[in-house]
Amino acid sequence: MDDPESDYETIINKLSNQITKLWNQVQYYQVLVTQQENQITKLLNENSQLKAQIQNVSLQPTPPSYPSQQSYTPTVPTPTVPTQQAPPTTPSGVVTSTLKRLCPNCGAMGFAIREEDDKSKIISYIPRRIYAKKRVCTKCRFEF
Repeated sequence: MDDPESDYETIINKLSNQITKLWNQVQYYQVLVTQQENQITKLLNENSQLKAQIQNVSLQPTPPSYPSQQSYTPTVPTPTVPTQQAPPTTPSGVVTSTLKRLCPNCGAMGFAIREEDDKSKIISYIPRRIYAKKRVCTKCRFEF
C-alpha cells in the first residue's frame, strides 16, 4: 500500500497549485477593475466638461441671421381689389376638394396619392364584387 503521508502531500500540492492559479486570476481581475474604474472617471470628467461647454454655448447670444443673396427674393405687395363674395356654404365638418389628395403621414399631395381597391371591405356582390376604395401614398406607402 501507498504511504498515506505521500497521498496527503500530493493532495496538498494539487490544492496549493489551484490556490496559486486562483490567486493569479483574482489579481488579474483586480487590474481589470482598476482600469475600468479609471476609464469611468475619465468619461465622467469628459461628460461634465461637455455639459459645461453646452451650457456656455446656450448662454451666448445668437447672431441675427440674414437671408443669403441666392435665396433672397424681394416681396412686392400686390394691389388688392375688394370684392363681394358669398361665404362658403359647405358644412364645417366637410373636407374641401383641395385636401382630397393629401397624405396625412408625410404630406404628399396630388398624383403621389393613388386609389386602390380595399379587398377587405366588399360593398356589393351583385352584379359583381365591388370593393371599397383606399388611398395609398406612393412616397411613404401609407394607407388611408
